Amino acid sequence: MSEPRQRTDAADRRRFVVAVVGFAVLFTVVGRMFGEQIGLQLLKTPTTELGWRLVGWLLVAPPALFVLVTWHERGRLTARQRRDRGLLLAGWIGLSMFVLPARVLGVENQFGTAALVGEPLSTGWAWGALGAVLGLAFTGLVLLVLHRTVEEPTREQRDLTARFLERAWLVVLVVSLGFALYGGRTGVFHGGT
Repeated sequence: MSEPRQRTDAADRRRFVVAVVGFAVLFTVVGRMFGEQIGLQLLKTPTTELGWRLVGWLLVAPPALFVLVTWHERGRLTARQRRDRGLLLAGWIGLSMFVLPARVLGVENQFGTAALVGEPLSTGWAWGALGAVLGLAFTGLVLLVLHRTVEEPTREQRDLTARFLERAWLVVLVVSLGFALYGGRTGVFHGGT
């Protein structure tokens, strides 16, 4: 990899990490301060429990796959497109921190009287987070095997590996979506309190 490309990649990674941390702090604070008020407004929408589970899953599961695809395709993007997509994805990842305190501290603690929205939102979030963590672990394992089997992967090997990982992530996320929507009977992530 060329020296200017390495510097650009390092700058993109730095900007992305700083943006993720910034958005995560922002949405955690917003969730802690205004979680109940936001939940009460959400209660006014005509959404079912399954809808809130889907929203919770959408907050945390897809961004990781989009980061993987965007990173792999970064050579095809202009500097502005990389920056804009990185900030958008960082904001999406940070938005998931709005729900995280409900899993850690309890739904009533985060959403108060709006726990009717917070409970399914939190459950969908937990299944999505599990899918994302499994996808990350699998990605790490595949990349470890790739780098242990060849000294320096060729462009074709990296492309094939990235395409394989994209499809594997899709499978994991679809399964986690199924559990988010219909896994209520399992009782695994029920009652974030």
